[in-house]
Amino acid sequence: MKLPTTLLLAGLALVMSGLLTVAQAQPTYSRDLGEVALGIYQQANSPGALERMRKDLINAPEAYLVSIDQPGVLVLPNKRRVRVPAMKYNVALHLLEVRDSTGSHVWPPGSLDGFYLGRGADTRHFRTFMVRNGGTERNFVEMLTADDNAFLILAVLHHYVHDDAVMDPVLHTETRPARTEIGQVVLAGSAATPQDPLRPVALNRKEVSRLFGTRAAQVEAYAAKEGLRYTDLAQVLRMVEYYNQQGK
Repeated sequence: MKLPTTLLLAGLALVMSGLLTVAQAQPTYSRDLGEVALGIYQQANSPGALERMRKDLINAPEAYLVSIDQPGVLVLPNKRRVRVPAMKYNVALHLLEVRDSTGSHVWPPGSLDGFYLGRGADTRHFRTFMVRNGGTERNFVEMLTADDNAFLILAVLHHYVHDDAVMDPVLHTETRPARTEIGQVVLAGSAATPQDPLRPVALNRKEVSRLFGTRAAQVEAYAAKEGLRYTDLAQVLRMVEYYNQQGK
């Protein structure tokens, strides 16, 4: 991933105060992490990994899904939930940055089952899934379907987008300003086959209807009755929830 030079923190302190000095400290709930998850966590928080990460760690608001610390909940691999006072999701590096009573830590995809960001009605829910988007890799995705274990899952993958400014080679003037934003890819898949990765789905009638298999006509009839549009994510989510309810 190419990162803009202005956002790099080479030689500076890490985003989260004291992150390097507490890298070897294990969270008090480490005993609840599975062997694989604990290995992923330890590797990400080793002094060597954090030292290398200093060259790429982005301390700009644009790198985060929400730029300020928020309270949240970690969901460990055994489904145990742990409340933490402060967390931020670094979309650029796919890392959840957490501050709790044991210090500061980074959690990569796979070290957690997922997490809840924020509180109350504004809470956002993320889970670790395999995702096929170009390549196939483990990532945090934001869940849209109400039931994590629904047959058909709808989710969003957030990704960091940066385009450098374009300069006129003759006039040496900027013809297009730099652009930095968080982009989204809509994903779909089945909780019934967790070994299969979630895949991107375009918001159009052909691709959305394909998700419903042999019941596509039934869902299309429901969408027509309700006046739902296949290009609107919230309305596609209603179709998916209807499909899941009919399969119960």
